[in-house]
Amino acid sequence: MTITFFKISLWFTKLYQSFLSLIKVIFLSKNVRKFREIKAISDRIIILGNGPSLKEDLESNIENVKNNEIICVNHFANSDYYEILKPRHYVAIAYDLFMDDVFPHFIEASNILFENIAEKTSWEMYFYVPHIAKKHKRWLKIISKNRNISIIYINLTPIEGFKCFRHFLYNNLLGMPRPHNVMIPSIFIALNLNVKEIVLLGVDHSWLKEIHVDDNNNALFFNKHFYDNHNSAKGFDRYGKEFLKLHEILITLSRAFESYHILNEYSKSKKINIYNCTKGSYIDAFERKNIKDF
Repeated sequence: MTITFFKISLWFTKLYQSFLSLIKVIFLSKNVRKFREIKAISDRIIILGNGPSLKEDLESNIENVKNNEIICVNHFANSDYYEILKPRHYVAIAYDLFMDDVFPHFIEASNILFENIAEKTSWEMYFYVPHIAKKHKRWLKIISKNRNISIIYINLTPIEGFKCFRHFLYNNLLGMPRPHNVMIPSIFIALNLNVKEIVLLGVDHSWLKEIHVDDNNNALFFNKHFYDNHNSAKGFDRYGKEFLKLHEILITLSRAFESYHILNEYSKSKKINIYNCTKGSYIDAFERKNIKDF
């Protein structure tokens, strides 16, 4: 009796989630014709996160990485590896990169990033950003200076509900699993380029061991990247405007790790293998391998 009630309750939960997701798609999702037209040029894509482990992996496996189609994310263009690896795809979804009503240091950092992308990119590249970025012209004015860059707008609409319903919307690029960090849309993009293998590097995601609360009840963490050496703790921000409380941080992280399992399920439906080659990564959704195997 208890099991039957649980199954019925779960079914109604999925129905409710599906209904809400459909409403979100109707009001939030936009046409993504340009995204549909992009084709992968190889059977394997390597996605580079910006975790601290990436530096060592690139130093010892640069040729393994270089000979593949590459997706990079966020502030990767600030590193010397950007012009060495010449990624074909670049994903940046953080709202604080595009908005103007954010903390001043976010505007300064994003301007540096966009200038680097515009000045360094001497090859053809797809630059994926959320539809909401269209409302803000500062970044567009900088990026548009380089004709090698094709801007691709994507739907970050979070989709939940029945698996067949979710996969239908995923396949039509109308939404994705909750995109709580840039790796989720990056993997989603790779899956919809219909390659055979996706390899992840630099996706440490080891924030849990870096979180602490100071004497003023501020939840802080050491957000380490492969391209910098800063050792100062900072807060988790929401849209570059305010900082999250500890329970909000943990909820966000929980949903992000759940999204990886949903992506893994989606990858199996498309018969695409995802391999996590990041040593010590906290992501528990994908099969582990060593980058030297590729």
